Amino acid sequence: MPNYPDEKPTFFSSDASSSSSTSNDQQVISRPVRRHLVDVFLVIAVMLGVAAAGANYGGPYSRLSAISGGFIETGAVVGSVFGIRAMRQDNILRWGLLMVYALFSGSSLSTLIATYLHWDPSGTLLLAALSGSMFIFLGFAGSALLANRRSMLYYGGLAGSLLGIMVWASLANIFFIRSSSMFSAELYLGLIAFAGFVVYDTQMIVERASAGIYDIPGHALELFMDLFALFVRLATIILRKEEERENNGRSNGRRRRQRRQEGRW
Repeated sequence: MPNYPDEKPTFFSSDASSSSSTSNDQQVISRPVRRHLVDVFLVIAVMLGVAAAGANYGGPYSRLSAISGGFIETGAVVGSVFGIRAMRQDNILRWGLLMVYALFSGSSLSTLIATYLHWDPSGTLLLAALSGSMFIFLGFAGSALLANRRSMLYYGGLAGSLLGIMVWASLANIFFIRSSSMFSAELYLGLIAFAGFVVYDTQMIVERASAGIYDIPGHALELFMDLFALFVRLATIILRKEEERENNGRSNGRRRRQRRQEGRW
C-alpha cells in the first residue's frame, strides 16, 4: 500500500481558526465601547446629583406642586422622556431634557424620603435603601458586562413578561382582591423584573455601541430609569418592613399591659 504523508487539511484548519478568532473578537468589548460605558455611568452619576437636588427642593409642599397639583412635574418627566427618544442623536437639547427628567424624578421622591425621615430621623433606613439599590444596580450591570456578549439578552423577555404579570396583578388587586400581601408580592416581582432590565439594557448598550451608536443621553436614560425603579421598590419594601415591626411592637406592648392589669386583678 502506498504511504501517504500525514498532512492536515490546511483549508479547514485555517477556516476553523479564523472562525474561532472572529468569535473571540465578538466577545471582547472594544476600547471605544468601554469609553462609552464610562461616559454613560458618569452621566448617571451627574443625574443622581440632580435628582438629589430635586428631592431636596421639591415635594407636595413646594410652590410648584401647590399651583399645579403635580401635573407639571408629571408632564415634565413624560415630556422629557419622549423628547429624548424622538430627537436626533446629535441634538444638544437632549442633554437639557435629560437633566429635567432627573430633576423632576427626584422631586417625585420627596414624599417617600420625607416619610423615611419621619420614621428614622437619623437617615439609616434611607441610606440602606440607597446603598441596597446601588449594589443591586452595579452588581447586575457588572454581571452583564462580564458575561459573554448577547448571552443575557433573553433577560429582557423574562423581565417584560414578569412586568406584564405584575401590572395585571396590580389591577386585579386594586379592583377585586385588595390584599396587602398581593401588594408586597408585586413589589418583590417588580424588584426582580427591573434587575433583569438592568442586565438587558446594559448588554443592549454594548451591542449598540459596538454597532457605532454612541447615544450617551439615551443610554444613560435607560439605565437611570432602571435604577430609579429599583430604588422606589426597595425603599417601599424596607419602609413596609419597618412599619410592620413598629406595629408588632405596639401590639406586643398592649398585650403586656393587659396581662399586667389582669395579674393585678
